[in-house]
Amino acid sequence: MNSHSQIQDDTTVPTQQELVERAEALLPQLRERAAQAEKDRRLSDDTVEAFCAAGFHKILQPKRFGGYEMGIDTAAECIRTLATACGSSGWIANLFIIHNWQVGLFPVEAQEEYWADGPDQLCSTASFAPRSELREVDGGYRLSGHWKFSSGCDFANWFIILKPSATCLDWMLVPRSDLQIEDDWFVAGLCGTGSKDLILDDVFVPAHRSVSMQDLFMGTTPGGQAHGIPLARLPFSWPAVWGIPAALIGMASGMAGAVQQTLIGKKALFSGEAQTERVANQMKLAEVLTDIHAAELIMRHRLAELMKWGEAGGPPTPLDGLTSQRDAAYVARLMGKVANNLTLMAGATSTYLSNPIQRFQRDINSGITHVSLVWEEAAEQYGRKVWEAAAGG
Repeated sequence: MNSHSQIQDDTTVPTQQELVERAEALLPQLRERAAQAEKDRRLSDDTVEAFCAAGFHKILQPKRFGGYEMGIDTAAECIRTLATACGSSGWIANLFIIHNWQVGLFPVEAQEEYWADGPDQLCSTASFAPRSELREVDGGYRLSGHWKFSSGCDFANWFIILKPSATCLDWMLVPRSDLQIEDDWFVAGLCGTGSKDLILDDVFVPAHRSVSMQDLFMGTTPGGQAHGIPLARLPFSWPAVWGIPAALIGMASGMAGAVQQTLIGKKALFSGEAQTERVANQMKLAEVLTDIHAAELIMRHRLAELMKWGEAGGPPTPLDGLTSQRDAAYVARLMGKVANNLTLMAGATSTYLSNPIQRFQRDINSGITHVSLVWEEAAEQYGRKVWEAAAGG
């Protein structure tokens, strides 16, 4: 029996409820550390160690390499829960979960390298590199450039780099020893994510440490086929896009709770009326809580549909295939509205740095700008397909 089979046999897979309870148990310490994480511009070592001890990074990781190989719904519930205490913590937990699933889509040879030292590996990714160079050489590629937004890079053992090409956005897997981290993460929101820059200088990437965007789009990745994970039969972005909306829902829930705590016992400046007794505040609170609940329902419904489609090998129709991106972008847009309404409801005291409301607002407003959640693009693609279907196209 090889070492990887032994890892698989010895892995005890928790239930979704157990993982959510582990997340809930961490909330008090995450709240206490949120302000310091913002000042440090990264999560604390203790927080990441707690995440690993809870096993969050293993939720979507292949069982062959010591993971739990659970559903995207479990990932989303844990991410949402953690983000209620600290937006940056929810954001990073999401990426540690999703990235280990991403690695599971690479050729098995690359996965064996990644998990060679055991199942507890962490990975970060980096966005597009306008300043980059790629050369094909015998056995692989030579890669140089400057990549941005590598969230959680301080804790990563490996990095997934987008291949710099006008026509190809393949992924490439690179160990930490092959790159440098440049700290330019001085931002207004999600400060604790530590999303710094990566610099690669003539790094050799063997061919087996790459996966084609075409396979990712088609659900035909070599790792996905090797493991037989149902969700891997779908385009990667359909389930993966939901990590950030899950975190945004959690942030909005945490922000709503902070607003309620701020207004309890407080009186209106001129009338002296208790803020909790003002009809306007009662109606505003009802609206934001209903919006958050609606977002949760949309997310859970869509993830259930995706898992069903994964088992079936695809969605019922091409139009159905556009609903995941549509719903994820809509939820993000809705949480932006919630954050704005909660800020107006809380009043000027919410702007003090000692009050978590302002941090939640900034984190949500930063999160909804993510390139994967542009509402106009998702709505245009979906709306066009609706009209084509109505016209019989």
